[in-house]
Amino acid sequence: MNKASISILLVEDNPTDAKLLQQTLWHLGKEKWRVVHLERLNDALKACSKNVFDLVLLDLSLPDSQGLNTLAKFSTTAPNIPTVVLTEFDDENIALQAVANSVQDYLVKGQITPNLLEHVIRYAIERRQILNELRECQHRLQGVFEQTSQSIVLLSCKGMIVEMNQSALNLWRTQQDCVGKPLWSLESWNLSSLNPGWLKSIIAKAADGEFLRHELQLRSANDFIQWIDFSVRPLKDETGKVVLLIVEACDVSEQKRAEAEMIKAWQQERELNEMKSNFVSMVSHEFRNPMSVIRTAVELLESYNHQLSDPQRSKYFGKIQTAIRQMQQLLDEVLFWGRSDAGKLQYEPTLQDLEHFCSELTQTLQLSASGKHQIIFRFQGKRTPVLVDENLLRYILTNLLSNAIKYSPQGGVIRFDVICQDDTITFQIQDSGIGIPIKDQQLLFETFHRASNVGTIPGTGLGLSIVKKCVELHQGQIDLESQVGVGTTFTVKLSLNHQSLQSLELIESGSDLQSLKHKSHRLSAGKNA
Repeated sequence: MNKASISILLVEDNPTDAKLLQQTLWHLGKEKWRVVHLERLNDALKACSKNVFDLVLLDLSLPDSQGLNTLAKFSTTAPNIPTVVLTEFDDENIALQAVANSVQDYLVKGQITPNLLEHVIRYAIERRQILNELRECQHRLQGVFEQTSQSIVLLSCKGMIVEMNQSALNLWRTQQDCVGKPLWSLESWNLSSLNPGWLKSIIAKAADGEFLRHELQLRSANDFIQWIDFSVRPLKDETGKVVLLIVEACDVSEQKRAEAEMIKAWQQERELNEMKSNFVSMVSHEFRNPMSVIRTAVELLESYNHQLSDPQRSKYFGKIQTAIRQMQQLLDEVLFWGRSDAGKLQYEPTLQDLEHFCSELTQTLQLSASGKHQIIFRFQGKRTPVLVDENLLRYILTNLLSNAIKYSPQGGVIRFDVICQDDTITFQIQDSGIGIPIKDQQLLFETFHRASNVGTIPGTGLGLSIVKKCVELHQGQIDLESQVGVGTTFTVKLSLNHQSLQSLELIESGSDLQSLKHKSHRLSAGKNA
């Protein structure tokens, strides 16, 4: 500190005391001090507003102000100037009260020595500088404490809240009046995935000097789940004793959601890779069998054609044709599945004579079935055209009827019922085949899944997953009932939309089917545009 820069404001109405103080400062070295003497408080306050002083020597008994009131007025107007109170011997108690109210020191008149005066002045200035630096440091720390996005709570060693920054108040959804309350009493902990007892044990461990950190969930009043990174850090004094606990909590909900999305993406990629692997394996296996049959049959016909009878030749040609149909069906399923998986399947309805459509389909499948199977087709309800997607419906019924034939190796009757009732079409296909185990029924419509009891019966595991998508494109539903060794019944229900109902009204009024089909194509094109 530059001693020549010390500027002192002396506020003293007693000329003798004022002169004595000025002389004492003179003897300490006149070049050290610059003294401004005033006798009234109001004059001193005006001087402080216009000049900068390093210190004020303030008499509490002035013509315009008396006692501690003098100090209060001066401190309000000039709070940053270090103050030393001047008092009479019998007013020392008042001086002590003044010191308790931010005054740096006091001097008793008649007991002031040069060394004491110099010591008090320098001590007061240095103490004020230290206090100012501490206050500035406190303001900076308080600013960081309040402005940081990190939620910070200061706790006593018993878990009582000492202070919370604004981020913590927002996170814990509480108010400033939570100070003095235990942390576990906050409402947020009643909505947490962990109970207050757990928090009490964590705080007790931290009070013993242990640092703890956990990720936990908080559930808000509107049932919103929030993930936070929660830690409790002990703050120790120079002796190693824990004097305070620092709780930090950071909202990591976005990070958790990002991690969940990454895990989901990884799982989807793994499932896709497994699907690709299963697809390659399935296609290789399903193509190998019919190709082996074709190759064997062709080799026998080439090598022993002249030795074979007509029935034998017909048998081998029949095997070739059956193998070709299997390969064609496999290719159709793979192509259909590819379109379905790529989202390229579309609902393109046209008017269909449903009874004729299903009857023709039944006859075609009956011809391809062995003589052991009999398909009984029954149609109930109004025999009027309905609006459906011909290709999607053909796939649904062909797959279900083919499965009924395939999974009834002993033959038997397959019942195919179609019911047109109100605004719903119901298709029911019932067989007396091997049935489906209960454990497989929930997974049967998933890609590549086949029942565990199919044995060597060929199949890709694609058909029913595609059937389900075709039904969903009709905004319909598919259900099954099955019992092992008894048989299986599939039920498909499709809703007739308002376009179908309009078409039915037109038919009843005498319009011909050809014009209605033309109209339905235009309606379909407008819907998909």
